[in-house]
Amino acid sequence: MKTQETPLKLTVLLAFAAVYIIWGTTYLAIVIGLKSFPPFILASIRYVTAAVILLAICAIKGEQIFIRSAVKSMLTGAVVLTGGQAILFWAEKYIASGLTAVLVSTLPIWFVILDKSQWRNYFSNKYIIAGLITGFCGILLLFQKFLFGNSQDNNSKYQLLAVIVVLLSCIFWVSGSLYSKYRPVPGSLFLKVGWQLTGGLASCLIISFLFGEYKIFSFAQVTASSWAAVLYLAIAGSIVAFGAYTWLIKVKPAAVVGTFAYVNPVIAVLAGCLIANEKVSVYQLSGMVIILVAAFLINKKDLSDAKVNPPANKKLQPTPCKTDNISA
Repeated sequence: MKTQETPLKLTVLLAFAAVYIIWGTTYLAIVIGLKSFPPFILASIRYVTAAVILLAICAIKGEQIFIRSAVKSMLTGAVVLTGGQAILFWAEKYIASGLTAVLVSTLPIWFVILDKSQWRNYFSNKYIIAGLITGFCGILLLFQKFLFGNSQDNNSKYQLLAVIVVLLSCIFWVSGSLYSKYRPVPGSLFLKVGWQLTGGLASCLIISFLFGEYKIFSFAQVTASSWAAVLYLAIAGSIVAFGAYTWLIKVKPAAVVGTFAYVNPVIAVLAGCLIANEKVSVYQLSGMVIILVAAFLINKKDLSDAKVNPPANKKLQPTPCKTDNISA
């Protein structure tokens, strides 16, 4: 018999769709935003907009805003949203966005490596292993021109540093996500995400100040398209998609949720093709198909039996639902 703790299949599908599609299109929005904003100022404005909206909604609903666990949520947000996301903006100044996407696509692998409590489920499931390998091969095919083409940027020192930063961001993202998954804090989803965004905002402001971004920035130079990109990143990316991700990481195996790192580049390429009139090669089309197959493999029915909470919290353990046919 279904209980109130059982996630509805439709809700899971919609949450995956939000994470897959919205975060996939934010690649294009970030590029537009960076035309007017320095990286960490862009992230700061994105996070403050989303945080104010979410915390205001909580206040209107009569929810207690200033709670002790807010500090914990802010620290998690600093790790996930700044260490795991905002520093990517800086990295894309020195390496191609395609190469960045390849490196970020290792997220599912990092989830498997760092989610020790799920090792038995992950390494005993042939679909997960096959999906991880297949997905990474698809990413390599999708962005082969960035990996094997001739680079015109000879600033190899900063390129190497940018690659290391992107890989570190993956570790930050996974570590913060797993900490949030296994050590949940009280409060509504909006309240927790609101404080996480506040933590991301605070840390981005500090980094922006240390980098001296405000010395070279003026609001007068911001274009209308960049403002539109910021609003999209804040509302769609940080409220809808990040809220969906925060919920999914609680109720589904982390490696399954991490498949967004495979699907997002596919959506990014399609968005570039449809909106920016970018051409799609045969290699890219083949890579997209392979990646979608990989996401399907990782989301096979076998995973519905995997535990989604640590053994010490069995009473609060939701019953995972089937996630067959999840797609972007």
